[in-house]
Amino acid sequence: MPSEQSAAPTDCSAFVEDLATVDDLTVLGGASRDHVRQCLRCQAEVAHYRRMRRVLRTLAEHPASVDPALEHKILFSLDHEDGRLVHRVPTRTAATLGGLAAAAGVIVFAARHRRLAS
Repeated sequence: MPSEQSAAPTDCSAFVEDLATVDDLTVLGGASRDHVRQCLRCQAEVAHYRRMRRVLRTLAEHPASVDPALEHKILFSLDHEDGRLVHRVPTRTAATLGGLAAAAGVIVFAARHRRLAS
């Protein structure tokens, strides 16, 4: 007769998907609910998911301010660690250059249109 310890991982794998989506054990089906009541590993998983959902709710309620240059710094650091010699233009600089190019295009278009209209 197999011991309860050897059967636990097999039994637990059948309930993993249910555990991730449940906040209250009463929502679980009969077999899942009975298993979780007896299995310490699954009870720990349920507690872990509850804690994670609580932290995510807190983060959603209090958005953090992010430095606009953070993405550039991260990508630059990754390139440096990989030994790549890539020159990245920060997002803010690229947006400014793009805006200037668009403004120059509008000015050139307006000047040509004015010349043709005269």
